[in-house]
Amino acid sequence: MDRIRVIYEQAGNTWVATSPEVPEWTVVANTYEEAHRLAEDGVRFALDREDVEIKHFVPAPAG
Repeated sequence: MDRIRVIYEQAGNTWVATSPEVPEWTVVANTYEEAHRLAEDGVRFALDREDVEIKHFVPAPAG
C-alpha cells in the first residue's frame, strides 16, 4: 500500500490541499473539513486506486 501525503495550507478564507505524489492535483475549499473530505476522495480518484493510505499534514503557521 502506497502512502500519499496531502499538505494543507490556508490561503485567506480558503484551504488548499496538494500532494507531492499526485502532480497537478489540487483541492480548494472553504473549510479544512471540506478540503479534507474532498482530498480523501480526490486522491483516490486522481490515482484511480483505492489501495492508498493518505497522510494529512497541516504545516505550523510561520512566525
